[in-house]
Amino acid sequence: MYCCRKVLLLITLLIMLNIQGCYTADGIKTYEAKKIVSAKSNINKSFLNSKKDKPVIKKPKYAPYDWTEKDASSRKIWFEDNGTVYSYCKNLTGIYHKVYKWYDINSRKIKIREDYVLPKDYVPIKKTFLRNGNYIHKFYVANSVKEILKIEASPKDTLVKIQGIQGLKPKKSIIFEVKENIRSLRFKFVEESNGKRYLKECKIDFYDSRKLIRTKAEFEKARGDAIKRLASEEKIAPILQEEDKEKNRPVISINDIPKSTDSLNFFLRGIVKDDSGIATVLVKKQKAKVSADGRFVHRLKLGYGTNKIKIQAEDINGNVSEKVITIVREEYISEQTLVDVDLPPKTKMNNPNGIAVVIGIENYQYVPDATYAYNDAEVFREYLSETLGFKKQKIKIATNSKATQAELNKLLSSNGWLSRNVIKDKSDIVVYFSGHGIANPKDQSTGLLPFDVDPNYSVGLPLKKLYSDLSKLGARSITIFLDACFTGQSRDAKMLIADARPIIILPKKNQIPENINILSAASNSQISGAIREKEHGLFTYYLLRGLSGDADLNKDSAIKLKELSNYVSMNVKEQAALNGREQIPQLKSIKDKLLVKFN
Repeated sequence: MYCCRKVLLLITLLIMLNIQGCYTADGIKTYEAKKIVSAKSNINKSFLNSKKDKPVIKKPKYAPYDWTEKDASSRKIWFEDNGTVYSYCKNLTGIYHKVYKWYDINSRKIKIREDYVLPKDYVPIKKTFLRNGNYIHKFYVANSVKEILKIEASPKDTLVKIQGIQGLKPKKSIIFEVKENIRSLRFKFVEESNGKRYLKECKIDFYDSRKLIRTKAEFEKARGDAIKRLASEEKIAPILQEEDKEKNRPVISINDIPKSTDSLNFFLRGIVKDDSGIATVLVKKQKAKVSADGRFVHRLKLGYGTNKIKIQAEDINGNVSEKVITIVREEYISEQTLVDVDLPPKTKMNNPNGIAVVIGIENYQYVPDATYAYNDAEVFREYLSETLGFKKQKIKIATNSKATQAELNKLLSSNGWLSRNVIKDKSDIVVYFSGHGIANPKDQSTGLLPFDVDPNYSVGLPLKKLYSDLSKLGARSITIFLDACFTGQSRDAKMLIADARPIIILPKKNQIPENINILSAASNSQISGAIREKEHGLFTYYLLRGLSGDADLNKDSAIKLKELSNYVSMNVKEQAALNGREQIPQLKSIKDKLLVKFN
């Protein structure tokens, strides 16, 4: 009846509002209409509020038979279950499973019995049931458990509080409070056995571990037992308190690292230790991979020069520590390369009758450059003077545009400069050539390419003619060093490779006179390379190193031609192999010859 009266009153007010709107137009009447609308709104709110139901507090599924709504916020203990042995989470609690088998004579069958074996220090699990539906578990942790990494409840919001874990380190006992609708708790932890650590998991299934008491008879029995033991109905369960967070910072230790390296990629390894457990390890603001025991590894890229690397570690309580290390990345330079071959050692040797022609052609008119050939010739001339004892005025050098076909003929032909300065049976002749060689596949002829010769039309200075002319000079010795390139294919200049000179092929033995010694850069179809770091041809570089003393393998303070050849061949072969090539210098010599004496 009351509701009907409200509805009638609302209809009456609406009618009055419509009537006033029809007959009035001044501000006073409008204000009155607004007041009526406001009254209507208040009536509606009052009407709706009267319809609302009060919130209903549901009784927990597992609760005492005399449960009331006041118990929803109560922490009174309903009853305790002490001294029960549960088999869940055996690894965590130290329980292990044992199976017994025996043969039963009467039944003539094998029988099986399963037992749970308890560790010596095992303490039975304790459970406390509260009147609000929650219950509290307490269990003891096995000594082998070193860290608890994760605890996950299902459903997620059913774990109320947990106590007994300082960071990741468990205490002797763990206490946790859960809601009555929890299904399971899953633990992930680290167990130590025989000095090794293992990652383990276990699960508490609360369907198996609950002890439910719902009927009055069951409750009275449990209540009577509880009163006899602990008077549980009068006890109030304390709220689990969150333990104080530790404030110790993680300790970062880095494995031994070199002060310098030539590698782009670098693996940084170390270990982080902390009382509560590590949350994150960052290396140069990137997350590193961390194992359960705190060991971490991170791959990073190093730039040339000084690299400062910051390592940061944060534990689960927010404590942060930092460590900065420094690594220098250098481009790899071998010990041999560090020696400066451009400064020849000065000896007491004196060879007044020695004469030499040095040719170095780096820039050609018709073909690509022979890299570093100019530097090769200039430095070799200094070795002739300072180390081998030749007089500077008896050394002729021709480089780049001055090393033309005409100039080479002028120096090396049968009527050239050498022939006019040789002293029969007394002069030691040395000819050094660094540049391109060329071949004519039609007549199998080979030659040294002068600056101004187009290899499509000529082989330049034929080797056969050079050897023949030199052999007729009547010198005491003739030694030729050839750091030249030769492809053995067409005359197309594209076959000459930048920074790596195609090879020199030795002529047939019957083309080389017996009184000439030849040490050449390579053999067959091999490429004679260069060392970019030292700006020399590979062959010439080790030739100069050998003459400076490194070729004195027998330590007699003297270097002979065959001794020099062995040193140069060994090192050139090894260095070329490191660069993915094959290059083996060749020596043609009948008689050994003393080149350098240091005493």
